[in-house]
Amino acid sequence: MEKGTGFRGREWIIQIAVALAYALAYCAIRPFSDAHWSLTSGLRFACLLLIPYRYWAALAIGEVVPLAYSVFGNVGLFGVVTASIWSIPPMAIAMPVVWFCRSRLALFPAQRVVDMKALLICALVTSLLWATVTYAGYLTATDPTMHVTLIMFAGVFVGSYVAILTLATWPLFIKVARNGRSVRDMLIEATNSSLASDTVLCALPALVAIAFLSAQLDANSAVVLQMSLFIPVAWLTLKYGWRGAAASGPLAVACVCALTLSVPDPVVIQAQFFVAFAVTFLFAMGARITSQLHAQQQQRLSVDKALSVAQQAFHQGELRMRQASAQLDLVGGAVSLTNGRILRNVQRFLSPDERAILVRDATQTKDRIFGLAESFHPIAWRERGLPAALKETIGRVLDEAGIAYRFEMGGRGLSKLAPSVHQAIYRAACEAIAQVCTQLTCSQVTLLLRGGELHGRRWAALRVVGINDEMDVGRLARRIALSGNIAAKLGVNPNQGPSLTTQAELFDGIVHSARSAASSSVSVLLYDAQHLWGIERVQPRQAQMWVR
Repeated sequence: MEKGTGFRGREWIIQIAVALAYALAYCAIRPFSDAHWSLTSGLRFACLLLIPYRYWAALAIGEVVPLAYSVFGNVGLFGVVTASIWSIPPMAIAMPVVWFCRSRLALFPAQRVVDMKALLICALVTSLLWATVTYAGYLTATDPTMHVTLIMFAGVFVGSYVAILTLATWPLFIKVARNGRSVRDMLIEATNSSLASDTVLCALPALVAIAFLSAQLDANSAVVLQMSLFIPVAWLTLKYGWRGAAASGPLAVACVCALTLSVPDPVVIQAQFFVAFAVTFLFAMGARITSQLHAQQQQRLSVDKALSVAQQAFHQGELRMRQASAQLDLVGGAVSLTNGRILRNVQRFLSPDERAILVRDATQTKDRIFGLAESFHPIAWRERGLPAALKETIGRVLDEAGIAYRFEMGGRGLSKLAPSVHQAIYRAACEAIAQVCTQLTCSQVTLLLRGGELHGRRWAALRVVGINDEMDVGRLARRIALSGNIAAKLGVNPNQGPSLTTQAELFDGIVHSARSAASSSVSVLLYDAQHLWGIERVQPRQAQMWVR
């Protein structure tokens, strides 16, 4: 019982605090609010968007007292009916609309996502409702000097709409950007961001200069110059999307509204409509740019994730080949021992020629098994690392084919590359050597391997150069007989298509080949495998304008 009573008491305290805080904020902002820029409309709209439903009643109560005090003080001027209409809290009038947009139109599809289309619809409908109630109060007013026209309705509507899009923007911007961080961390990040520097150093001085010049000119020239206030906002919107419009849009609107007289004049209403159109267009364009950028980012993440999965599959395949190579080595040793025992047991029953044939077949079987194991995964690689495989294994294969071989390795960071990149380097080297050795006049092969780091990513580049010697006819016949076995001994299938290019693309690399009468070369660039950390994914449909 005590626990429940304490909870209810604390809840009542929170409700009273919310009502008082809103009433104080309303009273503080009310003197600066007028018909053509209704700051109180922006305040109540922002509160309805960001404050939970359970505190809405406290918000309405917090608005009733100061509103009734200001309205009924003018009962003698407008009459009781008008005072009664205007004393209805606009907060209560907008609650059904905001609730529908938040719950049914999914104004906040996720915790840090805002649907700009739903926000604009909510602001438009809410402004229409508030303008309708205000206009109804004007129609029932008893003041004989008041001339009620539709221009007054348009002015009240546009003033509320512009104030909503400007005053409610920064709270939404903070809600989207917070991401569970403290206020101190947000301020530090905002101070160091390029958006803040561009807004403070570029957009704000330009807006102040344009506003100052506009105040010095006549009315017609001032209207034209005021339209240019949205050029800096458009620049930031194109550069940063919705965040650029949210950061600089309220500043531009404040400059325009500060220079505009609050009178029911058609020229003033046209200026207000231009402000409303400009703000709506910039927010919609910024939301579309942000949505497209997010979709591109999600597509890049999907591609990177697919590449990561493919790299892991490539790595697992290499591990299986390494295990198969080790098992083949064991099988080759067992077969060699078995053939030796069989030969010792039956050699007294065989003639010398039969014994020689049996020894030759046993040796060839052992060599084929060990050769197959080497093509899968060289033993030098398993025991002494990648440089040994590139130097010894490839060198032995080329030496058997009568081709001179030279290997050079330099740079830095090669040992820190991921195992999958080491595997890709060896396979790419084998593929490249098999390509340059397709010319029968190839007499010398050079393999150059370099490593480095660029923009935080390690890379490896290998270059295979084959020198052709058409004058060396003496060894040409031997190379013709043995060059066909180079690809098989290196574990390369010459009929599998452009596997080298595919393998390089798997590691975000490129392949360049060149061939001439004197030489042929293949260059391959590979990047280290990157581990991609996922972010909160909200997949928007193409027609939606979701901002983050």
